[in-house]
Formats: sequence, structure tokens, C-alpha cells
Amino acid sequence: MSDVLLTRDTGGVRLITLNRPESFNALNVELKLALVGALREAAADDAVRAVVLTGSGRSFCAGQDLKEHIAQLQADDPSPLKTVEEHYNPLIRAVATMPKPIISAVNGSAAGAGASLAFASDLRIAAADAKS
Repeated sequence: MSDVLLTRDTGGVRLITLNRPESFNALNVELKLALVGALREAAADDAVRAVVLTGSGRSFCAGQDLKEHIAQLQADDPSPLKTVEEHYNPLIRAVATMPKPIISAVNGSAAGAGASLAFASDLRIAAADAKS
């Protein structure tokens, strides 16, 4: 798995950490694909009894990486126009249909799609500096 997403298992709990702190864990294509894969793996793993989703650094998730979208559109790549269908619908569906409890540990900001990930979770635990 790429270093944009970290996973660790402890006592039946799978910790999934968005790991792009320099961009406030903004969701680029690499991170979106890694995250949906990690969520599906956790759902299918009988040893995982609960999932905790969090972000590294000062932010939970700033939402879509707009720099990536602008670069793609400037290169005449139409894929950003399909990001909801291809990436966000599967991500939110993976969270909402997780067959085990999923907790968002919200540190710093949770904006746009990052807020949607937290809202789709079964439980949200917010740090004192959490913002949406």
C-alpha cells in the first residue's frame, strides 16, 4: 500500500490514517483509490472488529485536492468531471455499508469530502481543534 495511507491493526481495531499532511490530507486520486481499497479490505477481514479513520498532521481531511483537478483539466483530462461517480460515491458507500463500526477521529479540519467521510461514519470523535 502507498505511503499516502497508513494502516495498523491493534486488538481487532484497524486504524486507517490519511497521510498527506503537507496538503491537509486532501484527497488526490492515489489516496482515494488507496482508501476505498483499505475500507473494502477491512470490511472483508474477519479479524477486524472495528475501524478508526483519522488524518495525520493538523487536519482530518481538507476534501478534494483541487490542485490535482486543475492540473488535470488544464491537460484536457476530463476525469475530474467524473470524480463523484468514480471515487466519492464508492468511498461513501464503503463507509456507510461497513459491516462493523467505523469511527472518524477528527483532528483539525474536515472539509468537503473529508466532512462527508466523517458524517458517513457510525461515530465521530472530535479533537478540541476540530472544524468542519
